[in-house]
Amino acid sequence: MKVNKLYAVNFRNYAACELELPAMINVFYGQNAQGKTNLLEALFYAAFGLSHRTSAEDELPQLGSEAMAVGVEYASFSGRHEVKIKKYRQQERWKKEILLDGAKVRPKEHYGALNAVMFSPEDLQLVKGEPGLRRRFFDMQIAQTDPVYYDLLVKYNRVLLQRNRLLKELRDNGGSASALEPWNEEFIHLAAALVQRRLTALGKLESIAAEIYASITQHKEQLVVRYEQKGNDGTLLYPTEAAEASEELYRSLLQQRQRIDILRGNTGIGPHRDDLQLLLNGLSLRSFGSQGQQRSGALALKLSQLEYVHREIGEYPVLLLDDVMSELDDSRRAQLLLFIDGRVQTFITVNDKEWIPALPGNAYFKICGGTISEG
Repeated sequence: MKVNKLYAVNFRNYAACELELPAMINVFYGQNAQGKTNLLEALFYAAFGLSHRTSAEDELPQLGSEAMAVGVEYASFSGRHEVKIKKYRQQERWKKEILLDGAKVRPKEHYGALNAVMFSPEDLQLVKGEPGLRRRFFDMQIAQTDPVYYDLLVKYNRVLLQRNRLLKELRDNGGSASALEPWNEEFIHLAAALVQRRLTALGKLESIAAEIYASITQHKEQLVVRYEQKGNDGTLLYPTEAAEASEELYRSLLQQRQRIDILRGNTGIGPHRDDLQLLLNGLSLRSFGSQGQQRSGALALKLSQLEYVHREIGEYPVLLLDDVMSELDDSRRAQLLLFIDGRVQTFITVNDKEWIPALPGNAYFKICGGTISEG
C-alpha cells in the first residue's frame, strides 16, 4: 500500500496544503510545534476517521474556520483510490462526511480501506502502560483486516453503553433486575464472538511477535503474548493458560456478578476489561523486564502489527512514525529501519533529519510554521 498524495484544508495549522509523496521513506523535520505531527495526524485521520491525539474532533479544524477537509490518494492491490473526509458546521453542529472514490460511505465501509500503523512515543508504554492501550492496539490491528470484527466491536460498545445506563438506573432508582435480560443476551453473544476472533488473531500475532522479538535480541530471549480475561478489580476471572470464549462462560459470569454490577453501575466483565500479558522467558515483561527489554517488547508489538496486516491482506500498511527515533537507542532504531527498508512506505517526524540515514530515494520535507519545503 502506498500513499501518493496528501492534501488538507483548514486542518490544524494548515490553511491549505497539497503534498506529492512519491518516496517510500518520507521524512518531515523541523523544530517542535511547527506542524510535523499534524501531517501524520492528517494521514491517520484519513485512514481511520479519527485522531490519534484527541477524541475531541472539534479541535481539528483551524481556529475560526467553519469547514475542513483531509484527503489521501493511494494505491493498493485493488488499484488507485481516494479517501476524503470533510467536517463542516451546520446549524451550530459539526457534520462529518466520508467519501471513498467519490461515494459517501459509512465508517465501517471506510475502516480498512487505507491501512496504516502509527508508532508514537506513547506506544513505548504498550508494555507497562494501562490495559486500555493494549486493547486499543489489538482492536485496531484486527479491525483493519476483519470487517466482521469491526462491526461486532461497534455493536458491543453500544450494548455495553445501554447496559451500563440501565445498571445505573437500577442502582439509583430501583426496579426489577429482569429488565437486564435482553441486554444480557446481546452482551453474551457479542462478548463471546469478539473474544473468539481476538483469540484467533492472537494465535497469529503471538508467533509474529515472537519471531520479531527474537530477531531484535539475537535469539537470546523468548516473548510470549497471552490473553487475559479480567474483572474491573484487575483480577483474572478465568484462571487458565488459554482464555475461553463461550457464551456459557459469559452467561455464568453475568449471573454471578449481577448484584455487584448494579451496585457499581457498570459491567465488570467482558472484552472491554480484558488485557494482553507479555511474558519474557516465562516472567511478566511488565513487572520484571528492564526498560530496554520493555522497549524491545513494544517495538516487537508494533512491527508485528505491520506484519500481521501484511499476512492477512497481502500487502503492508503505511507506517507513521511520530517522533520515536529519538526515543530508541541505536540498536532498536537500526532494527526498525531494517524491517521497513524497501517494503513499507513510511512517514517519519524528527527534529533533526540526520537521525535518518540519507538513503537514495528518501524524500525530506522541512516544516516551519505550517509551511512545507522539500529538501
